[in-house]
Amino acid sequence: MATLVFRLKYVPDEEADEIRQLLTDHDIAFYETSAGRWQISMAGLWVRDKEQAVKAQALIREDQIARAQAMRPISAGQWVLGYLQHARQNPAEALFTLIAVLLILGISILPFALWV
Repeated sequence: MATLVFRLKYVPDEEADEIRQLLTDHDIAFYETSAGRWQISMAGLWVRDKEQAVKAQALIREDQIARAQAMRPISAGQWVLGYLQHARQNPAEALFTLIAVLLILGISILPFALWV
């Protein structure tokens, strides 16, 4: 029976290619399934041999730990600068987002303002 060793849903193509290469480099026979046309199936990398599946999961776990350590957290200042850059590139979207946020905030606060 095959064992799922890596889910491909929401995984960037670059990362999926690296995992495929990792398994190939370690001579682990695997096959891939897609999510299908309506995205209801399990997209993933599967290994038939149980021993190779355990080895593949360990290799993937190590790769994911190394990938997580290589990523650095985003500070609040970087987040604001990123949003401002996005707003500069998409001014209409940024304006409508700001209006929606203010509208929701106003509707949320309005009952408390009228109560006082």
